[in-house]
Amino acid sequence: MESHPLHIKVDRLPRHGLAVRVEEWLSNVRLQEQFDSFDAWLRVAATPANGAIAGICIEQDLLEFELRHGKRYLIEDYVRGARKFDCIIDSRVPLVAFLDAADHPGPWITVKRLFTVEEIVSMKQL
Repeated sequence: MESHPLHIKVDRLPRHGLAVRVEEWLSNVRLQEQFDSFDAWLRVAATPANGAIAGICIEQDLLEFELRHGKRYLIEDYVRGARKFDCIIDSRVPLVAFLDAADHPGPWITVKRLFTVEEIVSMKQL
């Protein structure tokens, strides 16, 4: 049986998914059960919901793009040039971390209206 990505409109992406994880991490830090940075912890803690295991196909205006948990992508646009990012899916919340020139990830951010048309069209999984 072939699994298909979850389809969702960009404006219907879950709200506050990242806030819940921040609270969970802070609680662990207070109990001294967690010493990693939030971003490092989230990379390990995030798991896609059953419906999103095959990825999430996001509709933004007339375009669609697909993101998969644990994958790296390349996008390009005229202003910022080529940029790489890692993706994780936490339940049904796709998150990305852009990579610097040395491939070190930045903070996890949500994708709601993050990408330009040019970036969506150029998006490639590495």
